[in-house]
Amino acid sequence: MREYSLDGLMSSDSAQAVPGADGAQAGQPPDETSADLALRATRYLRTRFRERVTIGDLSEHLAYSPSHLTRVFTSVVGTSPMDYLAAWRLHEAKHLLVTHRLGVAETCHEVGYTSVGTFSRRFLRDVGTQPGALRRIADRIAERTLPAVSLLVPAARRIRIRLDIPEEKRRALGPAPYQWVGTFPRPVPSGLPMSGTLRRHIDEVELPVVPGVPWILATIFPDGADVHEQLAPTSPPRRAAACP
Repeated sequence: MREYSLDGLMSSDSAQAVPGADGAQAGQPPDETSADLALRATRYLRTRFRERVTIGDLSEHLAYSPSHLTRVFTSVVGTSPMDYLAAWRLHEAKHLLVTHRLGVAETCHEVGYTSVGTFSRRFLRDVGTQPGALRRIADRIAERTLPAVSLLVPAARRIRIRLDIPEEKRRALGPAPYQWVGTFPRPVPSGLPMSGTLRRHIDEVELPVVPGVPWILATIFPDGADVHEQLAPTSPPRRAAACP
């Protein structure tokens, strides 16, 4: 199974790669030089996401050609540097909207957009709701217990997913943690999942395997986590694995 850490880089304890749902091989762990380059690139993008960063700016900062940098970054992280930057901006936007209660226009400029219209369209496309509506959703369900739901689509086959959580971490999560699992076209949580489920407790789940959507992303929130943490987590999902 191919796993990614918080920075989008493959973890050192990942198991062997398996074929993706589209038949492509997930690839082997990156060499130290490639992993280091990708890590330095993600750090630069995360600290400069408020600016109008281009691939040229990033390549100049790291002293690599844009083509080489893009190729290495994509092979290690699973998405291009500019797509990573776009996903990180929207992650920060959700946090500002829900946790810090910023308005849409202020949030737009805080995460590097100059046009509220462009920001709102991309937010709707990748998050699934308008930025202003996300805050209203948080207000509406903040005092409720979220029920278990599934977003399933017809598919030729399904896959069983079981999260391997060490017993010590299970105890720290409490008796009924929230388990989110979804399938995505890329190993970053950008856009709505093509199939997915929310469960209370850490359970084995079954999801449809959708053609062209080879990645499974999962995250777990402790029992009692508030809705703000679930809608705008302080840390993005930590694991992405290729469907067998």
